[in-house]
Amino acid sequence: MVERRSPKPEAEGSSPSAPANIKNVIMKNPIKFIQEVKQEAFKVSWPTGKETLQGALMVFAMAVVMSLFFLLLDQVLKFFLELLLKVSI
Repeated sequence: MVERRSPKPEAEGSSPSAPANIKNVIMKNPIKFIQEVKQEAFKVSWPTGKETLQGALMVFAMAVVMSLFFLLLDQVLKFFLELLLKVSI
């Protein structure tokens, strides 16, 4: 088995044989954590209202197209199944 190493060996927890320190996992100061979350949230590039609407409309349109496709497929398969059952009787 080949051992894989991180390109940055100084990074803690980057190697499977060296798990991250448990003291880094335990939250000591919840207020600091909330402040860091808030800072990260401001870094996110949120979609505009127009982009959100376009995405929602695309999802709705694809749902309609796929439902029509599966309805058509179901009807075709139903037709052939009924035809097959009539022939075998």
